[in-house]
Amino acid sequence: MKPGPDASILLKKSGLRPTEVRRRLLSSLLEATCAMSHREIVDLLAGLDRVTVYRNLKLMKEAGLVHGVQGIDGSLRYIVNPAGGKGCPGGHPHFLCLACGAMSCLVGQELPRVSVPRGVEVRGKQFLVYGHCAACARSKRANLIQPSRLGASS
Repeated sequence: MKPGPDASILLKKSGLRPTEVRRRLLSSLLEATCAMSHREIVDLLAGLDRVTVYRNLKLMKEAGLVHGVQGIDGSLRYIVNPAGGKGCPGGHPHFLCLACGAMSCLVGQELPRVSVPRGVEVRGKQFLVYGHCAACARSKRANLIQPSRLGASS
């Protein structure tokens, strides 16, 4: 398996000093399979307080290393931006699993076009699709189709 990008190098390229906290934080996000909430990150990075994590996430977001997407519960979930890109590549929706909380970018799918009044400054846009991810949907179906529920005897 090819190693992923080095957190220290990415931090330096974005203009941020590669402190131990930032390296740990960015490395964790690089290894994650989906976007993570602030709480999930704090729980994962034992020894770091929530304010330190928040401040560094904010710096990384401003530097274009990560982007955050707000879930239906109101909490932001953070994910590393694709290599070579500044900020969220934009123009794509995100998917949130209501069962396990996993969030992922749906890159390659465009957001609906929205016209805003003249003179308005748009600062961002997002489109969130939510339901059950494939693993949770399989688990849900498996729990619904159990022999005991079909009237079979043990």
